[in-house]
Amino acid sequence: MQTFIMAASKYVDFDQKDFVYKTVNNHEISTTVLVPKNLKPGKHPLLVHFHGGFLICGSKLYEEWHATWTIQLAAQKNAILVTPNYRLLPEANGREVLDDISNFWSWVKTSLPKEVAKMATGVVANTDNVLVAGESAGGYLAIQSALLHPDAGIKAVISQYGMLDNRIAHFTQKGEKHMAGAPQQPESEVDDYIRDIKKGAVRTETHPWELWLFICAVVQAGRYLEFLGDAEGVHAIDNLETAKNVPACWIVHGKEDSLVCSS
Repeated sequence: MQTFIMAASKYVDFDQKDFVYKTVNNHEISTTVLVPKNLKPGKHPLLVHFHGGFLICGSKLYEEWHATWTIQLAAQKNAILVTPNYRLLPEANGREVLDDISNFWSWVKTSLPKEVAKMATGVVANTDNVLVAGESAGGYLAIQSALLHPDAGIKAVISQYGMLDNRIAHFTQKGEKHMAGAPQQPESEVDDYIRDIKKGAVRTETHPWELWLFICAVVQAGRYLEFLGDAEGVHAIDNLETAKNVPACWIVHGKEDSLVCSS
């Protein structure tokens, strides 16, 4: 008989609990708070992580897309790890996603400290000492958090292959695009999905492979901005002109990322 050994969770060194920070159309939008086990009483920094997925898929605890080293960093530095869900495109638009992020930061300031105190006696969440990190769409939301919420206590940002310019041809022009080896998809896949969306639908987490070909179809058809929108604040590059007290930002991006650049 063959024996299979399950890999340990990346969050094995943390105690975790979910909290609802917002409700939309009776749909609860939650964040997970992860406190390092055996954390000593005292004031501890926060590491807020936003998941990736083109703002279309993914979830707060999808471990494959959560950079291991950021989790290790939280454990090593005795930081409280906070990772929220948010509404996803195309059921929502970019402005609604940013509204969720705004509500999340308000929840961090007003509710997180007392919830952490319940999870770990004597532990104080320092909401004025925050590192924000994310990958892909999460990198976009990390940067946006710093630009749009100067009072959130953010001291530094790590954006890993973040989607920081959504107006480039890759997102706005139709054409053949080889995205991580995926074949070209018919544009009808986009239209079929949009047609089936129910009025008022809210979606906050989906396994990436359920919508991977849809994402490819959206980008290959040059229709990403159709769903992200052009509302005020949606484009991070525009926000640079008006942002105040921008914290230190570490932006990491490889040269051969076929997901956000045509190859």
